Amino acid sequence: MAVYMKYAAINGDVTTEGFEKYIEIHSMQWGVGRGVAMQSGSGEGRESSLPSLSEVTITKDYDISSPDLLKEALSGGAKDVDIVFVRTNKAGSGSDKYLEVKMKDVIMSGLSMSSGGEKPNESLSLNYSSISFVSIPMKDDGSAGTQSVVNFDLKTMKMS
Repeated sequence: MAVYMKYAAINGDVTTEGFEKYIEIHSMQWGVGRGVAMQSGSGEGRESSLPSLSEVTITKDYDISSPDLLKEALSGGAKDVDIVFVRTNKAGSGSDKYLEVKMKDVIMSGLSMSSGGEKPNESLSLNYSSISFVSIPMKDDGSAGTQSVVNFDLKTMKMS
């Protein structure tokens, strides 16, 4: 399995068919939370706040995309970013997406680099105005099943 990112027009060095020039990433971290208050001494009357969505944090090796990603961190322009989780298809002849995370109006809020003498590792923090999760199950015959899509717009605080 692999995880790739498409950050606007920035080219990476992925050569996997169907994902050429994507950026290979090691990890993606994201979360959602909401405060829940409950009356003391009972389980009734619970109230919850609006959801709080974290930024998306990516880790990756320094590669061909790194200079352009640094320019993005320094310029602050809003771009669209897609992250795809890929697995080998059932036939073993290629790769299929099984999860896609799509973000709109992404501004890179942080970029850090670390190295212990080997190839540098980068961490990117991505702030977005909307986020979508597209889950693509695989049927027993190896074909793609019915997609499940969850969209959340932070401007309106609505899910669709």
